Order: sequence, then structure tokens, then C-alpha cells
Amino acid sequence: MMRRIITKTPVMLAPREREIFDCLITGMKTSEIAKKFDLKPNTISTIKKVIFRKLGINSSMELYKIALQNNLVKI
Repeated sequence: MMRRIITKTPVMLAPREREIFDCLITGMKTSEIAKKFDLKPNTISTIKKVIFRKLGINSSMELYKIALQNNLVKI
């Protein structure tokens, strides 16, 4: 199921992208995420780039900010 994340314009992430997004906002490293999903680190890096492109961001800090704005993480 695709879930909408609100940025300047709503963005739909594919289910796997959302799973990776959720891992990234908890602070997991690429290698940890790869192990969790039994994927290669390069695959996770590629998915991360796609997520960043879709969200129009360039850093993990911006990713975390979006997560906060969408109430996806608690302070």
C-alpha cells in the first residue's frame, strides 16, 4: 500500500521505499537496513536516492524534518 508523505507537494512512496524511509528515520545505517531486508547495501543506497529525489531533499537531516512534520517520529 502506498502512503502519502506531505512535503511542499504530497509524495507517494512505494511500499519498499516507505519501509526504507521508516528505517532511515530511526537512524539505521545502510548496511543494517540491507541486512534487515536481505538486500545488498547498493540496493538500499539506490532506494535512498529515489526517496530523496521524490521528496526533493539532499540530506538525512531534511528527511528527519519531513518525518517530524508528518508526525512519523516522536521527539
